[in-house]
Amino acid sequence: MTYRQLFDDLIGEPPVSTVDVDRVISGQRRARRLRIGGGMTAVAAVVAAVLVGTTTLIGKPHAQPAKPAPAVTTIPGSDQDLDRIDAAVIAALTRAVPRLAWAVKDGPVIDTPAWASNVMGPGSLGYRGNGSFRADGVDLVASLQITPDGAKSWQAEAARGCSKNAVECGEQTGPDGEKIRYHRSVWEQEVPPQLRDQMSSRTESAGVTALRRDGTFLNLSLRTVTAEDKLPVAVGQLIPVVVDRAVALAPEPSPTPAATSTVTTVAGTAADAARLEAALTSALRRQAPDFTWLTKWGGESSPTPVGFEPKGWLSVDAPMMDAATFRVGNRAAQVTLRLVRDGQAAWSVAPPCPTAALAARHCTVTEFPGGERLRARRMLSDFGSRPGSARPVGNNSYLIESLRPDGTLVRLYLTQDKPALSMEQTIEMAREPSLVLAPRPPAGTATSQVYSPLRWDYDGAASAAATGALDAVSPDGMIYLLPFRGGGDGPNGATLLSYNFMVQRGGLAGDGEIIVERRAALVLSCATVGALPPATHRAHAHDGECTESTRPDGNRVVTIVSRPAGSVVYSVFVQRPDRGTVEVVIDNRPNTGGASDMPTDGDFGRRWPKGVKGGATPPLTLEQVTALAAHPDLINLLP
Repeated sequence: MTYRQLFDDLIGEPPVSTVDVDRVISGQRRARRLRIGGGMTAVAAVVAAVLVGTTTLIGKPHAQPAKPAPAVTTIPGSDQDLDRIDAAVIAALTRAVPRLAWAVKDGPVIDTPAWASNVMGPGSLGYRGNGSFRADGVDLVASLQITPDGAKSWQAEAARGCSKNAVECGEQTGPDGEKIRYHRSVWEQEVPPQLRDQMSSRTESAGVTALRRDGTFLNLSLRTVTAEDKLPVAVGQLIPVVVDRAVALAPEPSPTPAATSTVTTVAGTAADAARLEAALTSALRRQAPDFTWLTKWGGESSPTPVGFEPKGWLSVDAPMMDAATFRVGNRAAQVTLRLVRDGQAAWSVAPPCPTAALAARHCTVTEFPGGERLRARRMLSDFGSRPGSARPVGNNSYLIESLRPDGTLVRLYLTQDKPALSMEQTIEMAREPSLVLAPRPPAGTATSQVYSPLRWDYDGAASAAATGALDAVSPDGMIYLLPFRGGGDGPNGATLLSYNFMVQRGGLAGDGEIIVERRAALVLSCATVGALPPATHRAHAHDGECTESTRPDGNRVVTIVSRPAGSVVYSVFVQRPDRGTVEVVIDNRPNTGGASDMPTDGDFGRRWPKGVKGGATPPLTLEQVTALAAHPDLINLLP
């Protein structure tokens, strides 16, 4: 069933509103900017701070007897599960706000819902969605979070009183026994002149939280985005959304029986940390008998590894030694080791091995008898890493992942200049049998769960893939690429990556940005590209000559040529059918102060030649920009 069919099945006939929407409020503290596809917005944080402790009841114009919960067959955290919840939320919002039209601030109205979501974790998987729409001519942003283990969240709500900014605040019981709290609030603040295009001095908001009988906690918030607007939606209109039985998480699957282990220590304890340190030391000594641990780069000798995070070992499901330095002869290196209990999930969210160009020559996947899979990557050195270097090359840093037959994963990252260890030696370390996880502790055992099991550890691998793709489409001249926003953490890995880059070739120069999104908020077209969240695509020109097409592989291509302020900008989007999206934007005026400019200090200022000027057109042709956005190592970077 398609996303559109899910939506059509759920939307049904919208009821006639009986809510007095003329009651409005004035102002809320401006939340930090909404970034569709990103993390939790500050709106939700503000709502959590102001929700209620009084019992002033409001009417229930939409309250109806509870309907049976629809059967859910999707897998928690999967794209299909997110699509199912998205469709239910969009349908519920459309019924609750009959005059709703999808649009971002000051953007055109579009048919496609401007709503994006991702998975919350770790532990039991939750849902986080946010989007933008317009009602009665007022631009609004909304966010919804669903947490499966909501008792603590509800207790925190119960401990709070009504905010001094609340003009309406109370609680009630839902049609199926849900505990409900609600508020409408006004926030005002002084905004510095340089931030007035990003922040509002006055915001009106409404929010509803609900604790269902199964322990699920929902937090829905809605706010205006400009100081002069009044909220056209009453808080009573939001309650039907959080009690809608279709707006629900998928049930957790039955746990997999734990594998038999010969390890006698307990995961997450000091004794197990000592075991892992000894195993890492032994594995390294087998490859380099004369090695010595160091306290830091250029530091003193140490009998044990010294990492950046001393408590990294004290994790039940993902213990880690972070950047422990050692020396073999006169060559130093740093090793980072992580073991992940849910190894198959960690393997699947990592960037796959590149399939084309430079980066593909430095990544291999090997399957061994018995079921072990091993992925070995050699990293790339960027432009300027060596005097006179204008092109990326393979370096001596390695990322090795061993997916064991028991489902656990060993991830070993070695950073070095001159090689202290070879790739083959690093692979042997990663396959070391003693580098295994201990059993989980029994109930009541004191441990410290430090890291999420699916922490994103692949910024280097992703950057190498993007660098290789840029190298492939611009085979001459000088190129430079710098990660701007990394992947962050999440049960499904990274949701967004972006890279500033610069190209100089043939008397032309320009800079730009590559944005890779795992699930974009919109199905892109010339009609919808203007509704993209400006916070993600800040200062990108999306209002020029636009063309669109669909490639034989099913990927959509949207191409825009803009000419703002005398410059020329190419913007190309390539989108997979599942909304995985790449945008590449490049101009012909390097360092003009636009958002896509490369940084003017730090590494960039040190590496890039001074006084670079642009030409009549960007240094890449429109065809090359399209080839970059469609490059398999970018469009498939976030699986």
